Amino acid sequence: MTIPMKTRTCILTPWWVVLLLSSSLHAQQSPDRQTPVESPTVSIPDATFKTRTDLVLVPVVVRDRRGEHFSGLSRDAFRLEENGKDQVVSLFEEVKAEAQETMHTPVFDGTYSNLPFDNARQLRLTIMVLDLLNTSPLQRTDGRDLLIKFLSKGLASNQPVSLLCLTNKDLQLVHPFTSDSTMLISALKKLSLGSPKIMPRRDAAEKTLRQLAEIAQAYSGIPGRKTMIFAAGDIPEPMLDRAIYPADLVAAEAFQLTFKSLIDANISVYPFELLAWAQDPVFRTPRQRSSDLSLREFADATGGNRCIESNDLMKCFAEAVEDSRSYYMLGFSVRADDRKPGWRNLTVKVSAEHANIRARNGFYYGSPGPSDKQPTAHDAEINALASPLAYNAVPMSVRVLPPAAAATAPSLIGDKKAVEFMVTIPLASIRLDPSSASPLDLEIGAVALTKDPREIAEFLHPVHGNPNPELLQKFAHEGIRLREKLDLLPGTYDVRCMVRDNNAAQIGTVVFPVDVK
Repeated sequence: MTIPMKTRTCILTPWWVVLLLSSSLHAQQSPDRQTPVESPTVSIPDATFKTRTDLVLVPVVVRDRRGEHFSGLSRDAFRLEENGKDQVVSLFEEVKAEAQETMHTPVFDGTYSNLPFDNARQLRLTIMVLDLLNTSPLQRTDGRDLLIKFLSKGLASNQPVSLLCLTNKDLQLVHPFTSDSTMLISALKKLSLGSPKIMPRRDAAEKTLRQLAEIAQAYSGIPGRKTMIFAAGDIPEPMLDRAIYPADLVAAEAFQLTFKSLIDANISVYPFELLAWAQDPVFRTPRQRSSDLSLREFADATGGNRCIESNDLMKCFAEAVEDSRSYYMLGFSVRADDRKPGWRNLTVKVSAEHANIRARNGFYYGSPGPSDKQPTAHDAEINALASPLAYNAVPMSVRVLPPAAAATAPSLIGDKKAVEFMVTIPLASIRLDPSSASPLDLEIGAVALTKDPREIAEFLHPVHGNPNPELLQKFAHEGIRLREKLDLLPGTYDVRCMVRDNNAAQIGTVVFPVDVK
């Protein structure tokens, strides 16, 4: 398996995830590296399981006539309809930014995690995406300049923003989440915008959808509403009108999967078109529909807003950021007798005078498209290992062990040295299946890459078992701790570690540097 490596990053998480992680990430003992967590079959307390749920979360932004957050609304003020039928709002929470927000950066102790902030109480993530795939050089320059102009006005206190680019190769991480606008501006100014690329329209469409879905999959483990400000070129038409596009352009399932990924991750898209008149002719299609309609469909389906330059673009950006800082989270359960897969329309109403609502217009229930079109577990693992973004659906941390703490003898393979590291997985972050002979069912793997990058070493193995109550209590206190090893020649490497929870079909990744002397 060859996994290209690009960069390393970290992911922030809101406070309600941190409160769920009852285990310590720095305990003193761990299971053996390759030994499954086995014990005699016993009854495991129900409280240790994450049960399957059909809860649908619907973030709803409510603004008053002045454009400010409409605070203090009760559950009874909202009416939620799915396919025209009233739904019982079983979950309700008002999320709003506090007037004074502070964040304490943790002291680095040699541990790398996809949950680096223990006190991320008020994090409201904003993802800025610049399209370098479907744009001309002039459009790319315009997009970069507009993002710099917005960031130069400063960010709200404790407002994490990341910078990403869609490219003709892979998703590019320009800068991980930071609330320092000067660092983001500097990264944009240094960004290479690339030269004009000639690419078949089908390939460009597929890459666009795949990279947008990758963003959603990476951030799906962070609860709450996220904002994506999307500086877009001529993106594909979501409705895929067969009379307009060639029938073999891109399968409809690719569009559906991208939309489902964004919706499931609660990412609301705020797209704006970059200088339509400057489009590269290679991206134009016969009888092309208005790009405004295409971008508006992305916004409406995800609960965002179409930003238009003539209508004060900077104000639209500011509202996009604020929309994920102050909103209401509604939830309802899909009925047991109504589990047919497919798209379902959503309508949200609120009984408040002069209230303006922003919410997505639907969601996908189940998996869009036939099962043979869905990515396999192996595909998902490869994609996660290759991504420049750290996946956080399985929270985890990794600590490189000093040579003195290594449990194994030095490697005898040439001049290679054994590099050991401890992987810690909070028990509350995975799902145990009581119906299985092995309720604990994980897959753990890692690859080591040079800066070129070239793959130097790898491993992949299962971790499974039926832990007894005493072991579960230990896991709840210390986390599931796994000692892993890679044999490496002297040099500098990036190691990407992955854990897949097979019961929940969720993945976590952590990237960390290793310097072998």
